Amino acid sequence: MASTLALVLGSAAAVYVFLLALLHFTQDPKEPPVIGTTIPFISPLFGIVFSGMQKFSTKIRDKYGLPIYTLRMPGQRIYILNSLSLVGPFQRQFKTIAFAPIEAQAAATVMGVGPAGNAIIGSDKMFDDDSYLSTFVPSINPGLSPGPGLDALNGAAIRYLSNNLSNLRDNTPTTIELFSWVSDQICMATTEAMYGPKNPFRDPRVLAAWHVFEPQIIMHMLKAWPSVLARKSLHAREQVLIPALEKYFAQNGHLEASVLTQCRYKHNTGHGLRGRDVAATEIGQLVATLVNSEASAFWMIYNIYSDPEVLDECRKEVEQLVQVDKDSISTIDLSKVKSSCPILLSTWQETLRHMHIGVSARVVAKDTMLDNKYLLKKDATVMVITPVLHSDISTWGPTAGEFNYRRFLREPGAQRAKPAAFRSFGGGTTLCPGRHFVSTEVMSFVAIFLLRFELKPATRHGKWVQPRMNLPMTSSMPTPKDKVPVEVTPRDNREWRVSFSASSMGVNMVAEDVAEDNE
Repeated sequence: MASTLALVLGSAAAVYVFLLALLHFTQDPKEPPVIGTTIPFISPLFGIVFSGMQKFSTKIRDKYGLPIYTLRMPGQRIYILNSLSLVGPFQRQFKTIAFAPIEAQAAATVMGVGPAGNAIIGSDKMFDDDSYLSTFVPSINPGLSPGPGLDALNGAAIRYLSNNLSNLRDNTPTTIELFSWVSDQICMATTEAMYGPKNPFRDPRVLAAWHVFEPQIIMHMLKAWPSVLARKSLHAREQVLIPALEKYFAQNGHLEASVLTQCRYKHNTGHGLRGRDVAATEIGQLVATLVNSEASAFWMIYNIYSDPEVLDECRKEVEQLVQVDKDSISTIDLSKVKSSCPILLSTWQETLRHMHIGVSARVVAKDTMLDNKYLLKKDATVMVITPVLHSDISTWGPTAGEFNYRRFLREPGAQRAKPAAFRSFGGGTTLCPGRHFVSTEVMSFVAIFLLRFELKPATRHGKWVQPRMNLPMTSSMPTPKDKVPVEVTPRDNREWRVSFSASSMGVNMVAEDVAEDNE
């Protein structure tokens, strides 16, 4: 017995010494310092599995205060970037610290693009200026940058939401589950705006398939045997979603659709994608457009209605935009929400800052020096953990961990964070191109809701209790783990006329937009 125990302990000690030596001899002193070496290669893995990447990385930041550090795990090098001062150099080296390999992998695993399409999207020339991935965002700018294309997109979404809220009023008072209801509203408004009168999501089977596919995205991304472990999700994508989208394009539905959808179709076919592969790329667009928008809209409504002070200030601000015409019809032009509702905008930004759980990942294409200080090794992953930057006291002050709906207002004597510190839409070459659309859509949705409805918890005690949260690895916003039943009642019996006039304005929140606005 004693000899067996000695053998086990001796073997464990030998393995430990071997791992220490392996770590020492494979870590270049020019790399960012290694953290989590109590059990080399294993301690960081346990920390991430049991705490989650967001909580684990925040703890490491608070303990060590390093601008950047290395996590070594079996078969992986991960560099975690903590300092805002390194974000600029990180973004500028977009060809050597690249997002393109991750996009190419997502096309194959998440979207289900076939071999011919993947040969185009993930080709060896993906870093060239004229490649599919390099030209994608510029190609869709006419549909998402401030101008006629974006106005039409937002206008269509807002018309759908306004009409649906009119239908809701006719059936109130009623009780709804807030997250699922908001998700369906945003999903249908967005797909109606994008796809037009032949929107595939008008088919209940397609909407249901989306809700089956979306929760299991991570299983596809990680190639974690989805044919077994995400069988229903895979079936929903392959047998319902992609065929419905392929039929949509075959029937020329895109010719009656938004500028955005037409631009995507032109980009895909211009690079040689055909048939099913064109439809499959739409899965990626839907993931990018819907997943975070739905959760963000939920938390925006929750944060406003659960706090009487926030509710009162946001509602009063929106009410100032209302006019009553000679027929006693209340009218509102929701394009003005972008420029005339600073409290509502600040609440939107703070919701994104406070709730954001996103992880921005890049792959090191070749050995690279970051900021002339840190060696990043080829094939390693670089991560910017948004909640780490969004909870940094040196940037946001002592209330960084609190929800302050007035944080982004321009108030006398108040210290304002640098725009670069706000990372909810990413930055640099991977800055979210849909930020103006989703911001206008959600703020307009909330504005109409504030004007027309009261909301209170449909619970035994009648009090707001923040639900526990799911932290999806492929989402930038948490989703509620608990049901949130609420009672909806109309505020009055006024008739409404909602419009969205042409505007050349975006919703300028990020550093890149603020810089353009100041030029």
